[in-house]
Amino acid sequence: MLEGLRRHASWIVVVIAAVFILSMAIGGISSIFITKPFVGSIAGEKVYPNDFSEYLQRTYAGYAQQNPEKEIDEQTAKQLNDQTWDQLIQQTLFDKALKKRRIKITDDDVIEGLKNPSEEFTSIPQFHTDGIFDYSKYETMLMENPEFANYAEGRIRGTLPYERLFEDVKSEVIVTIEEVEQQYIDDNNLADADVIFFNPNKIKEVEVTEEDLQQYYEENKEDYKKDPARKLKYVAVNLEPSEVDKKIVKTKVDSIYNLAISGKNFAELAIQYSQGPSAPQGGDLGYFTRGKMVPTFEEAAFQLKKGDISDPVKTQFGWHIIKLIDKRTKNGAEEIQASHILIEEKASEATKENLDVVINDMYEKAEDTNLEKAAEELAYEITESKEFYESSQYIAGIGRNKELVKFAFDNKIGKLSEPILKDDGNYILCEVSFIIGEHFQEFEDVKKRVENSVKKEKKKDISKANAQEFANKFEADNYLKNAEAEGYEIVEALNVKIDNTFKMIGKDEVLNEAILAKEVGEYTEVISGERASYIAFIKVRTQPNMDDFEKAQEKLMADAQTTAEDTHLNEWYEKLKEDANIIDNRSEFYN
Repeated sequence: MLEGLRRHASWIVVVIAAVFILSMAIGGISSIFITKPFVGSIAGEKVYPNDFSEYLQRTYAGYAQQNPEKEIDEQTAKQLNDQTWDQLIQQTLFDKALKKRRIKITDDDVIEGLKNPSEEFTSIPQFHTDGIFDYSKYETMLMENPEFANYAEGRIRGTLPYERLFEDVKSEVIVTIEEVEQQYIDDNNLADADVIFFNPNKIKEVEVTEEDLQQYYEENKEDYKKDPARKLKYVAVNLEPSEVDKKIVKTKVDSIYNLAISGKNFAELAIQYSQGPSAPQGGDLGYFTRGKMVPTFEEAAFQLKKGDISDPVKTQFGWHIIKLIDKRTKNGAEEIQASHILIEEKASEATKENLDVVINDMYEKAEDTNLEKAAEELAYEITESKEFYESSQYIAGIGRNKELVKFAFDNKIGKLSEPILKDDGNYILCEVSFIIGEHFQEFEDVKKRVENSVKKEKKKDISKANAQEFANKFEADNYLKNAEAEGYEIVEALNVKIDNTFKMIGKDEVLNEAILAKEVGEYTEVISGERASYIAFIKVRTQPNMDDFEKAQEKLMADAQTTAEDTHLNEWYEKLKEDANIIDNRSEFYN
C-alpha cells in the first residue's frame, strides 16, 4: 500500500482493496417484518440490499482467505458486517470529499507512479536481488507481463486519489517553531521531589446536612444536566425448546448412548454426532482437574473408572455422554482425561415457526390496542427500560441496538416497533413509553451522588487546613522528618513534568506546576491542588538544554508536523461522519 495510506492504516480501512475471491454466500436475513427498501443511507447515498450483500461477500471471502482454519461464528459475522458498513461509510465520504476538493488523477500521474513504485511493490520478494529491491526486475515485469502492468496501473488509479486527498487535508496544518519549542521545554523541564501528601481519603467521616446537599446541588446544577432521553416498554418472547423438542433430543441421546455402551467406537460417535467444539477431536477434552467443568459434568466424570461411559448427564449446555480415558495425579492434584458427546437441547424449526406466529399475533394485537394490553392478553410480562440517550449504544434489559435507539428518538409515545429478532433467536417487541427533552436530574435521584461530592469537598477543605496547620507548626527544614512522625504519607515523585501522574496522588497539574516553579533544596508553600493539599521538597531539577533543542530542531519540527497532521486527519474524518446524515437499517436485514 502506498506510504500515505500505510501510515494511516491503523485508523482507517483502506477504501480500495485488493480483489477478493467471492466464495462465501451471505445468510442472515433477520426478519419477516422487513419494512425498509434499503440497508442504509450515507450522506444521501442509498445502500441497497444487493449492493451491501456484494460488499459483505467480499469481506467474508477476504476473512476466509486470511483465516482458512477459522469458522465464522455469530460474533465474527457481526464484526465483519460492522467492518463492511464502516468501510462503506469511509468510501462514500471520501469519494464525496474527492469531488468537493476537485481531486483528479491524470495519466501522467499514473506513469509517474509506475516509475516510482511504492513499498507495496518494492517489498515483493520476486523483485529483490540479494534482499534489495532491484528496479530492473520490476521494470521487466511491467514490460513483459501485461496482467501485472494492468494490476499495477489499477492499484495506482485506485489508491492515488485517496493519498492526494489525505495530503490535501494534512496540508491544512502548520506547526510553528514556537509550539515545538514550548513542547520541548515542557518535555525537558523536570524535577524529582518528595511530596508530603495530606490525603483527604484518610480523613474520617464528615457530617453533611440536608442544607449542604441542597446548596451544592443548586450551585452545581449543570453537573446534573442530562440530554434528551427516552424509555421503551418491551416484551421479550424467548425461543426455548418445547416439551416435544426435549423428548426428541432425549430420544436421540439415548440412542447414541446405547450405541456407545454396545461397543461402538466412542471417538467415531463423537465425530459423527457431537455438537460440541471437541467433536473433530473425537470428543477429547484433554486432562482437567476438579473445578474446571460445570459441577454436574464434573461429578459424573470423576466418578467414572477408566474406560467407563456415563449415563447421559444434563447441564446448561445440553446432554453429555462421558467416557473416562485416563486418570492420574499431577502436582498433588487428581486429573482425568475424558471425552464426551454433546447433544444440545435446542428449539426445532417447528418451534421457531410457532414463535414467529406468536410474535406476529402480539404485534397485530398491540397495533389494535397497545403493547401492555397485548402482552396481558397473551400472558407475557412487559418491562420498561431505564432512560437512555441518543448517543447510547446499549439499552438496559434489551442490549446493544443502535437502530432501536434511533427508533425511540424518531417517534412519539405509543409508537410500536416492528418485531425484532435478536442473535439468540429471541424476539422483542417495543413501544416508546417516555420522552423528555434536555433536563436536570431530580435532586432525590442524584442525592447520593451529591452527598459524595459534598463529603469530598469537605475532606479536601480539612486536608488544606491540616496542611496549613502543619506548615505553621514546624520549621521548613524539618518538614519531612516531622511529616513522617505525624503520620502523613511521603510520596516520591520522579521526573515530574507538567502533565505527569503519580502513584497514590494521580494527576494534579497544580502540584506539578508548583514543583517546577522551585529549585533544588527548596520547599513549596502549601499547595491546594485539584485533589488534595501538599508540601513538596525539590531534590533534583533539570532545565531544558536549549542548545540541544537547536541541534534537534529540524527533527523535532518534522515529528511534530507528522503528529499534528495525523491528529488533524483523524479529526477531519470524524467531523465528516458527524456532519453526514447516516441511516443504518442493517438490523432489519441481518441478524
